[in-house]
Amino acid sequence: MKRITLFVISLLLFSTAGAFAQKLENESELYPKTVPISHIYNNTNGFRIDYIRQNYTLGTFWAPIEWFRGAASTGAISYGNSAAYPYVTFYYKDGEVDHFRLYLVENPAHQSWGFLDPNVDYSGEFPPVDSKPEISF
Repeated sequence: MKRITLFVISLLLFSTAGAFAQKLENESELYPKTVPISHIYNNTNGFRIDYIRQNYTLGTFWAPIEWFRGAASTGAISYGNSAAYPYVTFYYKDGEVDHFRLYLVENPAHQSWGFLDPNVDYSGEFPPVDSKPEISF
């Protein structure tokens, strides 16, 4: 009887160990980090995004419009009307931003939207198209 009990217990231990090992193999390589957006400013060259850091100070990053074009783009935009909007999720891979997604309020009259002066040249503010956003939390 003791042998049967010992066999059943060892069988259970080996089968659950395999299940846990399988979960580790299927883990994602991406690590998401989500922060709320204070304001987003639209411009013909792209967007200026003011986001709220963990210490409740404002951070800013500039996103050229080219980051949002194509299937393998760096950025993506989802529009909606949820109470959680606007926010941004950055997806990290190997310690660097791989891509990001902006979740923006659909209505451009919303208080989170703003527009940059069209008479000012902001092209020097936008990073190169082949770069990735640099964010500090």
